[in-house]
Amino acid sequence: MDILNQFGVQPILLAAQVVNFFILLFILKKLLYGPILKVLEARRKKIEESLKNAEEIEKKLQETDEQSEKIIANTLQQSQKILDETKEAAAQILEDANNSAANIIERAHVQALEAIKTERIILERETKEHLGDLVVLAFEKVTGKKVTREDQERMIEKEVRNLS
Repeated sequence: MDILNQFGVQPILLAAQVVNFFILLFILKKLLYGPILKVLEARRKKIEESLKNAEEIEKKLQETDEQSEKIIANTLQQSQKILDETKEAAAQILEDANNSAANIIERAHVQALEAIKTERIILERETKEHLGDLVVLAFEKVTGKKVTREDQERMIEKEVRNLS
């Protein structure tokens, strides 16, 4: 112990300082180190939860992106289908309109032919009547004789048979 005395160390003070150190260490452990560790542990758990939440949010975001892409693809598919159906409907309407126009033109053509036929018949009758009058007039001029109604009808029938 002489060595300790030579260096100026007093064993009682040294023991008291060691006891004080352990008391201070115990107090620091209970009052500071324990609460600091609890706070650090709570922060670590909070950070882990935040990371888990961030991962879940990232997964949900990816799922949402995938769903939105599916919805967009589905919507594009449906819009293309609607567009195709619209084109088909427009083509059908155009074809129906063309057919209807062709039918109308055909009916107008048939009606025009019937009108022409009717007009021809009327014209032939008028021509026959005038032809009969002309024949009678020519006969009277050539023969100088007056033609009766019976003679006129016979001559008209004869000339009509010759024309037909």
